[in-house]
Amino acid sequence: MRPSQASAILPILLASCAFAALEKRQTNDAVGTIISPANGSSITPGTPFSFQYSDGWGGACHPAYTPISVGITAYRPTWPDLNGSIFKLPDSDYLYYFGDYVILNDEGIPPMSNPPPPSTFTLPELDPMYNGQEIYLSVAEQMFECVPAGHTVYSFPINSLQYNP
Repeated sequence: MRPSQASAILPILLASCAFAALEKRQTNDAVGTIISPANGSSITPGTPFSFQYSDGWGGACHPAYTPISVGITAYRPTWPDLNGSIFKLPDSDYLYYFGDYVILNDEGIPPMSNPPPPSTFTLPELDPMYNGQEIYLSVAEQMFECVPAGHTVYSFPINSLQYNP
């Protein structure tokens, strides 16, 4: 092999090694479900609203922990809107970010650093331009267990809500 051929092949080999090390991601819209607040519900700033989320993994394999992130946006976010490295929307996209939580799926396991999601959230008052508008509650969920090695499965359910101050 001539040196010019080797120098042409070297970048390809290095790139293929780098891509092989990347995490394999799979998205799945049908895994998790926002049970409450129901799609189309009205929420009022300063008034707690019920929050219930089902991670829905079940089946033959059930992960011990399910990390989720919960927030409100003025637009219906899509998969491409998420930051792929941290699996969240950019901070500037949230009207309000409720936080990161961990669902404990097995009794008797030690808690993680993030708490479980609360049963209620309270939305602060938003800019008056959102009065009477549709806003979107989203949950970004990650599953590291029960998937092939090197893979992570994500779910991104979204419910539309009516903002009524």
